[in-house]
Amino acid sequence: MDCREFEAKLWAFLDGELDAGACAELRAHLEACPGCLDHYRFEDALRVFVRRCCRESVPETFRRRLFRLIAHLDE
Repeated sequence: MDCREFEAKLWAFLDGELDAGACAELRAHLEACPGCLDHYRFEDALRVFVRRCCRESVPETFRRRLFRLIAHLDE
């Protein structure tokens, strides 16, 4: 795996969307590439920071309306 491939899969990796084989490939790349390891650490820390800071609650009426609109997108 090269750095471009790593970059393309980074967010899927952080979001837990990759299978075990792909995760193993990315971890192996991280062990061998200090630049990508730094990038991974930054993006992971940013993701955690945003999650902590963005915890506003959404009114239930808005939530129900949004879910109805999303459900109609598939029709």
